Amino acid sequence: MATERQPQLDHYERINQVTRYIREHVDEPLKRDKLAAIAGFSVPHFHRIFTAHVGESISQYVRRVRMERAARQLLNRMVHITDVALDNGYETHSAFGKAFKQTFGISPTEFRELNPTAAGHMMSRRILYNRKELDMQPQEIRTLPHMKVLFARTSEVMTGPAFLTAPGQAFEKLMNHVMPNGLMEQVRHVIAIYPDEPEVGKEVRFDAGVIFADGVEPTAGEGLEIQTLSGGKWAIFRHIGSYDTLWKTWQDAHRDWLPTSGHELRNTCSFEDYVDNPKDVAPEELRTDIYIPIQ
Repeated sequence: MATERQPQLDHYERINQVTRYIREHVDEPLKRDKLAAIAGFSVPHFHRIFTAHVGESISQYVRRVRMERAARQLLNRMVHITDVALDNGYETHSAFGKAFKQTFGISPTEFRELNPTAAGHMMSRRILYNRKELDMQPQEIRTLPHMKVLFARTSEVMTGPAFLTAPGQAFEKLMNHVMPNGLMEQVRHVIAIYPDEPEVGKEVRFDAGVIFADGVEPTAGEGLEIQTLSGGKWAIFRHIGSYDTLWKTWQDAHRDWLPTSGHELRNTCSFEDYVDNPKDVAPEELRTDIYIPIQ
């Protein structure tokens, strides 16, 4: 359990410990399990919490810290840009220049032309998310038993915070078994499970699943599997709107509610429960319940 004294500050301190460690060990391999241990979070939940608080994924933050170091090296005009590129793990001047421009919006050569004050501001720039004025609260906290899930798994390389192709492919595979076999009447929940935390540039798995009525034992058809969501407490947040904006509610819950809730995350997968059928409801009115495991 998070301390009741200052739980939000405790979360910030734990994430700050990680960012300090990254900056002090930027030349070393930075393994996610090591960083999660420093923060005191389980690996499955660490990425989402870090991103919610910092505004960048772990890999984006590490990349930016390394680029900030490269930028400081560029301030020494006696050092050749190619040498800075090699020192920071890039094999060519062009590869370094592309990565540098993605981070700062200008090339290394243009950066060297800035006056020291402007360069300093650019290196210390931070990405901040706007916080909601209203408190983020769950719709309810519910204790549930173990739940068996029949699911289909797909994956895709993330190009943004929301999936593009994996959900459609996974649900098509799942429903090609459920519908022809007359199982839909026994389905109580249509859900999505995230075995991995979504991160831009990474291949991430997506599980489309169904939970059947009590007493119904699911059997896996070809290409399908069965998994069990561990019983326990769940904080349930209601999202209303397009599936493309679900990630915003996920981040609000982890950043604005969890630190002050007095709860810690439980080591099982989070999931989404699709309350409405998107064929019957307009995208801006779709209801989705987000289940976050807590203890």
